[in-house]
Amino acid sequence: MNESEALAIAVARVWPSVPELLGPTELHAFESEVLAALRTLEATADADLATPRYDLAALFESKPTLQRLLSEEFDALDPGWESSGSKRSLPGAIAYLRSLIVTVLFATDRAYTVGATDEPVFGGSRGELSYGKTLVGIPDDHRMGSLEKPRLFRLRFRASPAKDVLVGSTSLSDPASFADEARSLLAGLTSKQAIIFVHGYNVGFADASVRAAQIAYDLNFSGLLMVYSWPSRSAVLSYPEDENNARWTVSHFQDFLRLVLTGSGVEVAHVVAHSMGGRVVTEALAQFDTTALPEGSGRLGEVVFAAPDVDSAVFRQLAPAIARQARGCTLYASSKDRALKVSRRLAGYARAGQSGDGILVVDGVHTIDATRLDTGLMSHSYVGEHSSILSDIYALLAHGHHPSERFGLEAVRGPQGDYWAFQADRRQ
Repeated sequence: MNESEALAIAVARVWPSVPELLGPTELHAFESEVLAALRTLEATADADLATPRYDLAALFESKPTLQRLLSEEFDALDPGWESSGSKRSLPGAIAYLRSLIVTVLFATDRAYTVGATDEPVFGGSRGELSYGKTLVGIPDDHRMGSLEKPRLFRLRFRASPAKDVLVGSTSLSDPASFADEARSLLAGLTSKQAIIFVHGYNVGFADASVRAAQIAYDLNFSGLLMVYSWPSRSAVLSYPEDENNARWTVSHFQDFLRLVLTGSGVEVAHVVAHSMGGRVVTEALAQFDTTALPEGSGRLGEVVFAAPDVDSAVFRQLAPAIARQARGCTLYASSKDRALKVSRRLAGYARAGQSGDGILVVDGVHTIDATRLDTGLMSHSYVGEHSSILSDIYALLAHGHHPSERFGLEAVRGPQGDYWAFQADRRQ
């Protein structure tokens, strides 16, 4: 994380307090100036120029209370430019060779073999539900939303802990040991929370672990990081097999969630499901009432559906059963998502993660349209890659802020009901 990114994140965290301190007229003018400064900042972020950062910070200088809040948030990120504030917050994380080693607890029903280093190697076939932990290294100069790796065009052929996101050792454990490990990592933390990341189609075990670690790191999440990895074949042409496996894995995900909520010491579990992983979570929670677990069990926090590859009508039917269990439910959608356009053609029905005229609006779920953001070629992995969305999820998980309190969102009145949309991308 560099200074430009840290400043942009600090502004996003302060923004919910702005309407309380400024009148409507002043707020409108101030918001326009801040958006213009943010566009300039992101357009020059790679060069890491000082002038755009100064221009943005200067807007807050005439408003002492806002300047104090901004300074506090900026300092809390601990930018020192050697590492990010995540070093303080992710339990079990340790510094190593200009990188941070992040502990990712996992559950998977992938079949595995034992590799040359006597560690499990998970493939795309079905297996028994197993538990364990894997280590992921994130470089100190990691750029928010990126998964750094060697680039041939930069003449870098080998991965380096100081420059790349790397998967380290992986070990298995039984359910009881997994729960003990979770309780040990939570010991001493004031907030006993966890993020559970559920990946989508065409994703291998290592890639799922890396993405989960990157998202938690970028969110500066102060709790446990967990990934549930179902047996995706990790192949573009294996979509039908992945569909079947996403259906097959549902009962195993329920077993895993039951263990997390009843035996790990987690008091609040947030779930982030991407793409076809949304099917796993939707079906599992619709059939499993977590509020009926024994007294003293953990509860669902925020359930985030990121570009869900779920039949839109099915999601509408099942969403009420999910919403009543969770602190909140959020759905991110985009009309530019090419992967979901292909899925719609294959299935014959609209996907819940598509927006446009048929954008899905359901009681108990906050729908957010990300179409205006620059979300890349496929526009499908934007939840883990775009700083605006990561900042939005931070406000959601850390503070439980309503969309009306979060920076960069505006209310939209649609034919199916009201939803929210990101304002035009700051880089455009």
